[in-house]
Amino acid sequence: MLKYGYPDPDDAQMLRASKVQNGVHVAHIDSFWLSMWIADIVRSAKKIRSQGLLEELDALCDVLETAEQNHARVRGVTLE
Repeated sequence: MLKYGYPDPDDAQMLRASKVQNGVHVAHIDSFWLSMWIADIVRSAKKIRSQGLLEELDALCDVLETAEQNHARVRGVTLE
């Protein structure tokens, strides 16, 4: 997320400081920023050739899109 989602400095700090629960970083963000992060990840993915990395980014987008569609806050994002 930090490398491919281009969060603003405040969001990046929040992600770095997020607590890890069961191997997942937990971050709370509103749906506007979810949309922005998804767009940034998709934009980054267009330049990536590693199939494994593309699959990881796709899984991250699935989590973010699910949270966005449910108008919920993100419960956890794995930042491995």
